[in-house]
Amino acid sequence: MPQIDVRVAGTADAERELRSLLHWLKADEETGRALHGELRSSGPADPEHMGTLLDLITLVVSGGLSAAQLTLCIDQWRTARRTPPRVILRSGTVEVEVIGAEEGTVRAIAALLNGERDDDGGPA
Repeated sequence: MPQIDVRVAGTADAERELRSLLHWLKADEETGRALHGELRSSGPADPEHMGTLLDLITLVVSGGLSAAQLTLCIDQWRTARRTPPRVILRSGTVEVEVIGAEEGTVRAIAALLNGERDDDGGPA
């Protein structure tokens, strides 16, 4: 099962936005049953701050989720936000920014879900 790290950018409170996105993904009828997600920290705790900064979602995706379903769900969440944050998906060395539900974005996310790479190491 592919593991995907999800980050948001362009927002003052990334943790709040990530919590909202994770809730949205789990509540969706199609995506909710095909993935497991949890908030995580990308690095060790900063001794200067109380608690841990949660700055990414780690998704474990089952084979039953299509790239189109995931892309559409994330795009709908972005559209519902007052100021849509940037959403970046990463698996291994492949990174995709969801900026809409266009065909190119769906293809890039399909490659990410399938772990595909071209000869240069990028998405197929």
